[in-house]
Amino acid sequence: MSVAYKIKTTEDGWDCVPELKEVVSMYEEVGHHIYEIKNCVRSEDLEQMIDELLNMCIDMKQKLEEIDESQEFETVEDE
Repeated sequence: MSVAYKIKTTEDGWDCVPELKEVVSMYEEVGHHIYEIKNCVRSEDLEQMIDELLNMCIDMKQKLEEIDESQEFETVEDE
């Protein structure tokens, strides 16, 4: 178990962990696939869709593994 350390930040959201925003951006890039799957629309090639989704998962996993989970963030007022 790693020891948590606090980081003081003026950010009240997750902007202090840019990797999280990158992961969400990657996820949003495949929104057209999600729409297609959820709404019974078949316009993409299956092989291409699977390839894009797999690559997104790999990229997201790598980006998430870069985050130091021992960080704790404390929002402070901007002075």
